[in-house]
Formats: sequence, structure tokens, C-alpha cells
Amino acid sequence: MQIKAFSKKFNVPIDTIRYYEKEGLLQPKRLENGYRQYDESCADQLKMIIVLKQLDFTLQEIYQLSGLKMEQITPECNQATVSIFNQKLQQITDRIEFYQHAMQTLEMAKQLIQEEKYSENQMIINQSVEELFNRSHLKDVRYD
Repeated sequence: MQIKAFSKKFNVPIDTIRYYEKEGLLQPKRLENGYRQYDESCADQLKMIIVLKQLDFTLQEIYQLSGLKMEQITPECNQATVSIFNQKLQQITDRIEFYQHAMQTLEMAKQLIQEEKYSENQMIINQSVEELFNRSHLKDVRYD
């Protein structure tokens, strides 16, 4: 499949696909006329990139994993992969805990507003928001 159809199928901008190719994350075949031909292996790789991006993997981390995927399976390769996964699992765990606390804060604020008790409890809400801020600031939550 050519780049336009590939882009449309996965809802990824053509420029992004070209960038992934430039960075070595995608390797489409080239036809005699110079057009790129994206096959199943490209589709599988793009699916992996999309999923990993959703999990907040950086392109550098995705590139590392892609490189490890192409190497011979060795204890060192396995350890490098496990290390990357452990880091990401901790980041996801931290984010889940942050969102759980955020949900509790929003639920409390909603309840207080519904019961018209917001004013007298504003200090508690501010304290909870301060806690959320400190957690997000310390855990490097992304703002983009």
C-alpha cells in the first residue's frame, strides 16, 4: 500500500509517517518508480509505535525497543528490554495513582458543590489541589 492509503488506514499524518521513516522506525520498500510500499511488517511496526506513544514512550525509547527487537535474543538484550519496561511501568503506576487522587478530589468538590457546602470547605479543596500539584510537579507529568 502506498503512503496515502497507509496514512489514512492508521489515521496518522503523512508527514509523521515520513518522519518515522527518516528516524528508522519504519522501513517501507521502494518500488522502481521510487514510491514507498508499506507492507504488513510496516503496519505491525506502526501499530506498535501508536500503542507505545499512547503509553508515553518517547521516540527514543521506541527506537531502542525496535533496535532490540532486531537483535539476537541474548540475556543482555532481555535485560535492556526489561529495564525500559520497568521504567515505563513505574511511570504508568505513578500516573494511575495521580489520576485516582484527582478523581477523589473532583468527586469531593462536586459533592460539596451539590450540597452547597463549597465555601466552608474551600480550604480542604485547596489543600487537595495543592497535593495534586505537588505530585504532578514531582512526578514530571507531561503538559503537552
